[in-house]
Amino acid sequence: MTLQKQAMHVGVRFYRVDGVELVLVPLMAEVASFTRSAGDGYFLVALMGEPGTAYPLDLRHSGSYEPEYLLKKFKLDRRGYSYSPEELAQALRQVADDLANEEVD
Repeated sequence: MTLQKQAMHVGVRFYRVDGVELVLVPLMAEVASFTRSAGDGYFLVALMGEPGTAYPLDLRHSGSYEPEYLLKKFKLDRRGYSYSPEELAQALRQVADDLANEEVD
């Protein structure tokens, strides 16, 4: 068995938007060998309190927060989940706006 490790200090972000609680971990180009989705704009988005709900998203592209897309990627089938795909989409739009504002500052 081969163990690979790459440690980086990254700015993990925690958001609460209208009751939707999210954790965002930036996926840097340096970790591209560990994931297909890495680089500018990509974040590993995890839903707090929802086991198994994490997916890499490029929050610079509006298609990443379409309810139908989120339904499939986060497997939100409305059974046992706190958030609907529409609620998650709205929260991610606000998070994307906040991230865009960070870049301007």
